[in-house]
Amino acid sequence: MLIIIIYALVFVAALLAVDRFLRLFAASRRKDKEVNFRLQMLKASGNKLDTYDELLRMRGLAKGDARKFSGRWFSDMYLQSGLQANPTQRMLFVIASAIGTALFLWFFFTKNLYLIGGAAFVSAFALPVLFVLWRRARRMKKFQSQLSSSIEVMIRSLGAGHPLPSAINLVANEMQDPIGSEFGILSDELTYGIELDDALLNMVQRVGLDETKLLAVSISVQRGTGGNLIEILQNLATMIRERIMMKAKIKAISAEGRITAVIMAMFPFFLFFMIRAMVPTYFDPLWDSGYGGIVVSVCGFFMVFGIFILYRLVKFDF
Repeated sequence: MLIIIIYALVFVAALLAVDRFLRLFAASRRKDKEVNFRLQMLKASGNKLDTYDELLRMRGLAKGDARKFSGRWFSDMYLQSGLQANPTQRMLFVIASAIGTALFLWFFFTKNLYLIGGAAFVSAFALPVLFVLWRRARRMKKFQSQLSSSIEVMIRSLGAGHPLPSAINLVANEMQDPIGSEFGILSDELTYGIELDDALLNMVQRVGLDETKLLAVSISVQRGTGGNLIEILQNLATMIRERIMMKAKIKAISAEGRITAVIMAMFPFFLFFMIRAMVPTYFDPLWDSGYGGIVVSVCGFFMVFGIFILYRLVKFDF
């Protein structure tokens, strides 16, 4: 009995020690995130203009040309993803995607060099695009969750008698990324002489979010026609919050359909690897027949098409 109590006490002590360590680690990470990336660069350089130019360069925008990538789909997607990779890093990612796909097919599927080469060529372009789209969607979701709070910060600043550029700068200094740095770039553009409408359009292009377009239109229309900007922003913040709640409700209602789609998409791959692990020679007649590459290609096409259909069935927009 005594040994059991000792073991229990040791377990509780270890659990408390791990919990304390995780809390300290999370607190340090939270403290680092309290200051957005733009403010960290300002602290390091001390020059606001150099920081502004460096931010645009890291995002793939030339100095004074925030519309450089207009009309180029992938460039817009990359810009809105917030990634800051240089050309060398991008090329290394493309090469790694091709090599990783080739090795995966070589060890688990086939030794057909033509099939492996074709799949590696496709993945060299497809995987970076999918990664950029995933990062863009994640960044836009976080930006949307921060937007209503940022508008409320602007409302309080305007209510205190500050002008609109000061309210925008307050958001840039108080909010975390991604919205902190985006409003910081907007504030810098206003400081360096870009018109408010043009600066708002530049931010809309950098973010790509519908709610940001609504914010830009609301401020531009109020600036041209007059009206109570505080009331307009209050209604906009309420509308954005209600849209987020509606999306959350739709996501909860469609959860069963989405998890079904995921299971149906992943099950063929799981079944293949399970059979491959249990009977390594099970698929050898298919590869030896010479038609393995064709069968895999056709089945892969229909699977991708089916996954796309399932995705569209459970994705709701309004």
